[in-house]
Amino acid sequence: MPQTTLKKFGYPESLIKTYQHWHVLLRPGQPTIGSLILICKEEVHSYAELSAQAAQEQHAIIKDIETVLKKRFDYAKINYLMLMMIDPAVHFHVIPRYQHSVSFCDKYFDDKYWPSAPDLSHNLALETIYRQELLATLKADFSQLNDSEPTNTAKKFHRAYTSGCFDIFHQGHLNILKKTKELCDYLVVGVSTDELIIKSKGRPPVIPFEERISILEANRYVDEVIPQIDKDKQRIVDDYKIDAISVGSDWKGKYPPVTCDMIYFDYTPNVSSTVLKQKLNITPTKA
Repeated sequence: MPQTTLKKFGYPESLIKTYQHWHVLLRPGQPTIGSLILICKEEVHSYAELSAQAAQEQHAIIKDIETVLKKRFDYAKINYLMLMMIDPAVHFHVIPRYQHSVSFCDKYFDDKYWPSAPDLSHNLALETIYRQELLATLKADFSQLNDSEPTNTAKKFHRAYTSGCFDIFHQGHLNILKKTKELCDYLVVGVSTDELIIKSKGRPPVIPFEERISILEANRYVDEVIPQIDKDKQRIVDDYKIDAISVGSDWKGKYPPVTCDMIYFDYTPNVSSTVLKQKLNITPTKA
């Protein structure tokens, strides 16, 4: 993954939607309200180097972007700017353009440079509360794209969530994913960032975040993978319209309160990341 460019644009905190080959991020600087970054996950530094699969997926993502921004803000035009002068990873600045003031959270925002080219150095300077609300709103908008009614009426839940470090992926992880997917139509999985693991466990993971998240993205039981940047589960429930969260049975009575159903699974006997690390003689250095 193009980590330097991703971090410059606030990933993973700024992530709105991840696809197989691309990320959609909320642009840190907002020259106009709803400005995004579309960045390819592939390690390529020219547009011609994109895989055929990434190029094909990009077309569908552009449709998603335009659908969401049109419905949310009714833009007049969208400027897709591919610069790559300082940041070499293949990415686009997605700048919606407006002829008139746009309302968001009872506040009005203007496109100062309409109809001229946008000035990327101009920043609407959103207050933190507006930026957080904009990020949450767009996450919810993207998560509901093509999100029709449940296709399998026998399943108990429509959208479910589970999360973890997934450091050294094993059979126990696979079982909880499989069992959760059997109960829902759409499974969202949160993968703890390296920073969150260091903060909570006092040591870095054995497997870096980029590799752990790519393993989950390739799993056939998983519909969407998101970074877990904190322990605020209610925010996930709200942003991704989650009906149920699945966890291990040892969390009964200890899980933070959330406004959705809870699913408790017994852990797979004799399987744990800790035991595997001991067998492999892996002792990460504490941060």
